[in-house]
Amino acid sequence: MKKLLIPLLLLMAACTTNKPMTEEQKAAVQEEATAAVKTYFDAMTVSDVETLTGMFENNTDMTYIAAGMIYDYDRMMELAEQNFPYIKGQSFDTKFEKYIIVSPECFVYTWHGNNGIIMTTGDEMIMEDYMITVGFRKHEEGWKIFVGHESEKAPIPIDTTAVPIQF
Repeated sequence: MKKLLIPLLLLMAACTTNKPMTEEQKAAVQEEATAAVKTYFDAMTVSDVETLTGMFENNTDMTYIAAGMIYDYDRMMELAEQNFPYIKGQSFDTKFEKYIIVSPECFVYTWHGNNGIIMTTGDEMIMEDYMITVGFRKHEEGWKIFVGHESEKAPIPIDTTAVPIQF
């Protein structure tokens, strides 16, 4: 029985996905994550729709929330086709960013700052206190976004006691 128990315990330990990552593993993922995020922002900066759309997982689980709507992969591709031809480029003034290394195959990136958009008509707008969070998974062809969320910081009344509560 002991001869069977030891290999079983070793197999269980080898298959456990909740193993803590070493500092070297975290550093390697951080390096790859930084490159993936740079590619993402570089593509948005010059409206490179091909690179940007190629960064999304093409499956039914992919979910992206933006402008108060929830998009799947197909709808995100439609949105990109419809809107990116009218966007000349974007600028990103970073106030805060954070990488959360989940595993060797997954990380989450959060960005907060000002997002400037330059339209092909010459019109410009700046969204202050804009926030982006994207989750990336590693694939054979590179890091792909499987979930994302973009929003502007909601204004909150300074004196919250002055806001009437109705039941």
